[in-house]
Amino acid sequence: MEAQWQEIIHLLQQGRTQAAREKLDALRGSVPDDALWRFHELYGAVFHDLADAEGAAAAYCNAAQCDKYLRSQREHFSSYLFALHYLPGLSAADLWQQHRYYAELYREEEYLPPRQIVPHSRLRIGFIAHDFCNSAAARFYEVLVTGLDVRYASTYLYALHDEEDAFTHRLQGSGLVYRCLQGKNLVEMAESIRWDEIDILVDLSGHTDGGMTLMVLAKKPAPVQLSAIGYMDTTGLEAVDGVLTDNVLDPAAGDAGCFQEELVKLPQAFCFTPTESMQKYRRRRRKLGTPITFGSFQNGMKLNREVLDLWREVLDLCPEARMVVQDTTRLPERRKVLEKRLEKAGLPMERTEVRLGTDSYLADYQEMDIMLDTFPYNGGAMTATALYMGVPVVSLRGDHHSARFGASILTAAGYEEWIADTKKDYLKCTLQLAADAPFLADIQENLRSEVEQSPLCDSTQYTGAFWQACIELWARKGDFVL
Repeated sequence: MEAQWQEIIHLLQQGRTQAAREKLDALRGSVPDDALWRFHELYGAVFHDLADAEGAAAAYCNAAQCDKYLRSQREHFSSYLFALHYLPGLSAADLWQQHRYYAELYREEEYLPPRQIVPHSRLRIGFIAHDFCNSAAARFYEVLVTGLDVRYASTYLYALHDEEDAFTHRLQGSGLVYRCLQGKNLVEMAESIRWDEIDILVDLSGHTDGGMTLMVLAKKPAPVQLSAIGYMDTTGLEAVDGVLTDNVLDPAAGDAGCFQEELVKLPQAFCFTPTESMQKYRRRRRKLGTPITFGSFQNGMKLNREVLDLWREVLDLCPEARMVVQDTTRLPERRKVLEKRLEKAGLPMERTEVRLGTDSYLADYQEMDIMLDTFPYNGGAMTATALYMGVPVVSLRGDHHSARFGASILTAAGYEEWIADTKKDYLKCTLQLAADAPFLADIQENLRSEVEQSPLCDSTQYTGAFWQACIELWARKGDFVL
């Protein structure tokens, strides 16, 4: 069946998602048992491209159950776990249980032999990711990988793949040790990290990209291992010692019950580094008397019915306002699906525009007056970028870690008043911002300078807090005391 699989993959690469789905539908009942994992995996890709989070989660779960190869089974389960975060109604306990199931896939995993203890004059901090190209996650981890004091720390970067861009090249030229692990098997990857005698290894990807970095951490190549930035929940792995968080993401001690890792709390979980392109744009003052434009520059997978019902209420109460929903992909078929979804939810389509993703999205922020965050999967880099580009963001604070990213970023930026604890508060906050046009214009004009002076962009404080956390973790969990 390989030729049929390749035909479907080719259709997906061309953006012909519906045609790919029809090919899969036609194969139902004729796929051999040993190929069912591929059948469900491709359905997962189809549902992803059609912004069907529930379908994607189910397909990847089926793929994991059908797969007989442990490595790809783990990949499918990671994709399943990631997709679960798009779905409303799941509690922290529900998510924790699914991550525990994932951990069962490592029940026979063997760690590398304990390393020989060799004290270093500088603590060796390693960061591992799928790649180190410019991305949403890079806006938050750049300060970590470039900001450690070279007098006390040596920084190593480990990329699983050889994709590179200008951001990668800048990191490579900044005095860091950069290693590409592509072409190595999991044991060889772990041994490469062990060979460098890394003291603390920080995973920047988690269950994204099939959780490949976690498969390396599962070998325990470093004495202390952390999860940070790139994933929004527990990893589920005993090999991971801690997860970076803050008191907004995890305000109560009881939150630790849904994490395999220790909660390592910083003053704020995120520090945002704007790109040069972002810095070049300056917010134009909005013209008074023009209708309000609400925006959402998010992955269409996040647009569940609860979000859309609330947005419909906003537009019903702001009859002159318009809404721009800009996806992160450039798939025309997905845009059609999203347009139908918004129409079915009752949004006034004569005032609602659905756009494809674009490289010129920064310029598009000039059109936006207020960004409406999604839930339970909030915006991360979108929220920080919008604030930096002079656009207020209204976010709903969820009841668990992965649903509080918007609240964490807004708190760090100094705008707790835009955090809603109920849908009614979300609606009220949005309407208050939209009602006073001169005040809104002032907010937009001053927002960047205020964000730049806030903890959200305070790299010195953030890296200092991270370094102090590393020192304390090493003193407690390392294989020697500094």
